[in-house]
Amino acid sequence: MTQLQQTEASCLLQGGALYRSRVGLVPASGPVDLLFAGFKDGAFSLYCGDAPIYHFDLEGRWQRAYVEVTHYLKSLDTSVHAIDRVRQGANLVLRRRALRADEIRDLDLQVRGIALGLIAELDGGRLRRQEPPLGKAQPLDNAALRDFLARIARWDAAAWAAHHRQYEATYGPLPLLPPDCQNAVVLQATYGSAGLSFGNGPASGHVIRSPAEFQQHVLDVARLVGRRLLQTRIAFLASGDVLRRPADDVMTYLEIVGRAFTIAPRVQGQTEPALEDPPHVEGIYAFLDDFSAPCPGPGAFQAFRQCHLEHVTLGVESGAARVRDLYHKSWCDEDLRAVVADVKSAGIGLSVLTLVGAGGQEHADSHVEQSAQLFSSLGLTRGDTLFLLDERQLADPAREGGDGNALMGEAWTRQRERFKQALEPLRERGIKVLPYSLEKQWA
Repeated sequence: MTQLQQTEASCLLQGGALYRSRVGLVPASGPVDLLFAGFKDGAFSLYCGDAPIYHFDLEGRWQRAYVEVTHYLKSLDTSVHAIDRVRQGANLVLRRRALRADEIRDLDLQVRGIALGLIAELDGGRLRRQEPPLGKAQPLDNAALRDFLARIARWDAAAWAAHHRQYEATYGPLPLLPPDCQNAVVLQATYGSAGLSFGNGPASGHVIRSPAEFQQHVLDVARLVGRRLLQTRIAFLASGDVLRRPADDVMTYLEIVGRAFTIAPRVQGQTEPALEDPPHVEGIYAFLDDFSAPCPGPGAFQAFRQCHLEHVTLGVESGAARVRDLYHKSWCDEDLRAVVADVKSAGIGLSVLTLVGAGGQEHADSHVEQSAQLFSSLGLTRGDTLFLLDERQLADPAREGGDGNALMGEAWTRQRERFKQALEPLRERGIKVLPYSLEKQWA
């Protein structure tokens, strides 16, 4: 028997613990790199030696692909981004670009062709099996593999087009996605903005869904996402103004989510769900960026917690009131402190998102100094996280800083470093200070 070269695929067959059901396949006709196929929690993967590599949700929709030297990400809305490593001087940096419609079509065809080719090989008996180590994983039998390959092959151009139409019918303008919610299922109780948006981000017409409309929306999202829900443990209740609605309305939204999805907080040491288990989420997350009245009080937050609100991200453009004015925010420091105290007293998780570059050159010093002072006074504790976001990713460059004097180049880099230094006392208290980029959204 020909000795196969060690590749990523062969390593996963032997030691890929995440893949509880897996198999290796080799063409019976000659020495070719092993092909690995396996199921892990909420997903399926194909490794052709070291590359190409394809990852799918359990509906058969491809999500990630590594082809030659490029990493491709396909979003739920069917858009695709390519990420390449590009050399800049002595450094390798990641360059991201959106694919054109024809490029997406070619890539979709390539992925579907892989599935169709493997089905033909299986049906013709031209693949030799290699089993995973005994007791380490369940062998993936040919029938189950063929069934899933057929599911992948159903995603032709017409299926992708229908999916895109369904996506557009389901969602309104998308909200800013908080750092804690990268893999969340997004449920829009409201969308757009009522004249205010975090960081002067894009604004659109404001819509508030009635309970009946929201319930239908949640059902529509569940149908759109399908078994991809197995990949997430979070439901994000959007948008940023939803917690400012009357408390009874917020409770109704939370209760609707609880009826539509099984909500079961994860227990430490609990095993991963089996592929046949019904999808569930572990909790509901929300975002809040205006702390003036009306805002939930301690009793409201405690009631929200009983309805599975697990985490709130607070969007704070700046600790300097004059800088906040540029973003049309009129809340005072004590308003924010009260919200933090109420969230924590209810046992709800907390993180803070702030902006590097807010206020531009004119307010650069006060923004850093007063923000650091405010964050230090909030009562944040070990395990809480403060995220730093580049303001230029949100606002039109002509509006940055409120008057077009945005921090650029080295000036922006210097402020980021000053911010990190000013926040060092928080790190010493066990509070994480991490960068955040909107490029990570909606992948």
